[in-house]
Amino acid sequence: MMVSAADFSQEDFDYIIIGGGTTGLALASILSTNASVRVGVIEAGLRKDDEMILVPGMIGKAVGNPKYDWNFITKPQPFAQNREIPISRGKVLGGSSALNYMAYLAPELEHNDWEKLGIKGWNWNAISDAIKSAEAWSPPTRHAKAHNADNVAKNHGRYGYVKTTAYSYYYDLVLPFFETMNQLGVVTNQSEASGDIIGIWTYTASIDPQTNTRSYSTNAYYDRVSNRPNIVVLTGAQASRVIFRQTSSSDLQATAVEYHKGGRTYKVPVRREVIISTGIGNPDLLRRLNIPIKIDLPGVGENFQDHPRVSMGAELKGLHETTDDLNSETFAQQSLEQYRHSRTGMLSSTLSTLVFIPLSSFIPLDKMQSILSTLDEALKLPQVQNSPWKKWYDVQRAWLENDGIAQLEVALFPSYTHAGCTNEKAKHYTISVFLQHAWSRGHVHATSSSVLDSPEIDPATLDSLGNIDMMMLLEAMKYAFKIMETGALGNLTAEIIDPKPSWSDEQLMDYIRSDVVSGFHPIGTASMLPRSANGVVDNELKVKVNLEYNCLRDELTDFLQVYGTTNLRVADASIFPIHLGTHPQATLYGLAHKAAEIIQTGEKARL
Repeated sequence: MMVSAADFSQEDFDYIIIGGGTTGLALASILSTNASVRVGVIEAGLRKDDEMILVPGMIGKAVGNPKYDWNFITKPQPFAQNREIPISRGKVLGGSSALNYMAYLAPELEHNDWEKLGIKGWNWNAISDAIKSAEAWSPPTRHAKAHNADNVAKNHGRYGYVKTTAYSYYYDLVLPFFETMNQLGVVTNQSEASGDIIGIWTYTASIDPQTNTRSYSTNAYYDRVSNRPNIVVLTGAQASRVIFRQTSSSDLQATAVEYHKGGRTYKVPVRREVIISTGIGNPDLLRRLNIPIKIDLPGVGENFQDHPRVSMGAELKGLHETTDDLNSETFAQQSLEQYRHSRTGMLSSTLSTLVFIPLSSFIPLDKMQSILSTLDEALKLPQVQNSPWKKWYDVQRAWLENDGIAQLEVALFPSYTHAGCTNEKAKHYTISVFLQHAWSRGHVHATSSSVLDSPEIDPATLDSLGNIDMMMLLEAMKYAFKIMETGALGNLTAEIIDPKPSWSDEQLMDYIRSDVVSGFHPIGTASMLPRSANGVVDNELKVKVNLEYNCLRDELTDFLQVYGTTNLRVADASIFPIHLGTHPQATLYGLAHKAAEIIQTGEKARL
């Protein structure tokens, strides 16, 4: 049930979850299935179940809209023409699961390598089982199968919460894209849900096949349990502080949570645990802001990683149906009416086809050897050799030569907008390339002692060892030119608009600096690592030390046990120690299930 801020403060909770986002709301819902415990959720956003969220073809329209999006902005990025880059995060109940592109999958090899970083119990077998527990998959339609949709039932969960299937509508560029990638030596992957995501494939989406609407943590999890008296959700409220008491073992125990709403401050007690699906702190920073230091955790807010994205556009030959058509008010209205009436047509779907490839697939061997040689010299620097994150530098270096690890995502969007289009009836497409394992490492930190002030976000875009991020993006763009000029897709391409294949490396690098943006997959700022490696939470998601007053909402800092505390956990993408070469949604739902299992097992052990 949902209550007022005042009523929430009078409740008696076993668990309080700060942040009702992808993982937080899912976890709360799972915990509430135990009728003997009471669960409270504090979410800063409001519940919104409108077409901006639910209609697949409206994906992207809520991004940048302050009613749905926190609209975070990075500090100026020196290596990206000093631009401030938007970081989109969902400001609604359900968090970024209400805004994302709905891909549902996870990679096996990277999860297994988490154990090399000193993390136990988070290998592929464990996380795969959790991901399947979250999933309620339906087989694809005949039409979707004709577009290479995943139909391997054993790789999916059938009885979980998040409804998944392949889209029912496909643009006419999809099959030419498959043909071109096959011609370039990229195999068609018939089941990306297997854990092997290399190749070109049609993705399984978090979509309800009965209604062709988005399935996200609010309608997939919370709505199943919202009528239970033991789960209480407060929306439109900003959690500001976790209140602790010192235990006899000198660890800290969370006893209450403070929150703001409507200009008033409230406090609600907690009996068992506080779970943060939203953020924690570095002692030096806290001293400068005159924030009391509860636990000395220098890794908090550090290790920020993302998937940097660069896009390029082309004009098509002939007649095609693309989302350019939605620029026509008449067509857009007809499409919406069709969708509302029959749940079919362009708005029932979105981008559907993705390519994930290793370094060797898009960088020529001699160039690859040169790039790796430059990187290896940089890795010898004392600040790397003596870094607390030395192990993940070693893991990420090994991944560069592993053909089972995706280093690049290529996505084809059936639209493109550019100035000076000579043919007003022309249709277009966009190719976007995303680095899956960028080497830049940034931070997210509080800027004041007020939780209401936005944090400083510095992803250190393109600031990487040996300049490797720039070198990989440059080669990725050259590879994208090859895609746009080859085979079936090349035959449909009238002109590559911007950038041009004739440009020099310097011109292309300038374009990258001007165009690179966030792939909206930020992770790492409360890393699950040993404390000696600047970890913030252990493998049971417990926080080991000090809470930063301000934090980046939703997936940036969600949910595991924090070092130095007895009952504080973090559970969201902030605990990922190193990035995954994929869209993180499935792993985040898996995290909710695994966190619930850890918490419930711990409770049984105490009884």
